[in-house]
Amino acid sequence: MISAGTIVQSLLSGILEGGNYALYCLGLAFVFGIMRIINMAHGEFVVLGGYAAYWLLVKWGVSPLLSLPLAAGIAGGTALVVYRVLLQRIRTTAELNTLILTFGVGIFLANLFLQLWTADLRNIDVGWAQNPLSFVGICISFGEIAAFALSLAGVLGLDAFLRRTKTGKAIRVTAIDRDAAALAGIDVERIDLLAFGIGGLLAGLAGPLLGMLSYLSPGAGIAVTIKAFILTVLAGVGSIPGLIVAGMILGIGEAMTVTFVTSSYRELFGFTLFLVVLLIRPSGLFGRRT
Repeated sequence: MISAGTIVQSLLSGILEGGNYALYCLGLAFVFGIMRIINMAHGEFVVLGGYAAYWLLVKWGVSPLLSLPLAAGIAGGTALVVYRVLLQRIRTTAELNTLILTFGVGIFLANLFLQLWTADLRNIDVGWAQNPLSFVGICISFGEIAAFALSLAGVLGLDAFLRRTKTGKAIRVTAIDRDAAALAGIDVERIDLLAFGIGGLLAGLAGPLLGMLSYLSPGAGIAVTIKAFILTVLAGVGSIPGLIVAGMILGIGEAMTVTFVTSSYRELFGFTLFLVVLLIRPSGLFGRRT
């Protein structure tokens, strides 16, 4: 018999984990919504940010929270190089070409990680993140709370940037109609470069949190990419705040699956939800019907 406390614990864990999922997928959802590019190397950009934070912690004892700007900058800079050197050449060709190219970039980065950090699982272990916070029999760690707060701030911050800044509005106009944006004097090539760089920056921002709450390995990127794509489809293209709710739905569903069924079906829940949403509402839960 599963107790009420266990259910509440699972529910809270699912909410916190779902908030983290929103940040993990934010970069992919942004690039897909703005540029219609499915960045298959997104997970590797996340892992790159995680390894940067891990390296800073091991070498100089820098807290992963303090290393967030550098981790984001490294991943964002890498994304800019990838776009400028590779993607920009085939940007206007068939969408399948960008899919294959970014998949190849992901494989290259994963093998680079393997050479630099070997195949060992690595965790960004900081004492304060493991300290528990208990109330009414429910226990959560400070690391989970900090990660959730940062995820929420990242998602809402991006939404505010797109709605309230001149550059953000230019990005939105370019996403709606590139030709009209060009006629209005917007440099659409520069916007594309900027958007892909922001996507990489957001991915790098999630990396240290992934290393704190889970683990880092050269092959961890593909799992992050798949999770991010599931969540992007679930929320719907163009719904940045919807990622938070969609992430919580996925996180709670996975947590309840572990509690009431078995942990081996955890990932199956996400794939099942992905297929159901595609069949019933292809535009996503919060996306606009077209």
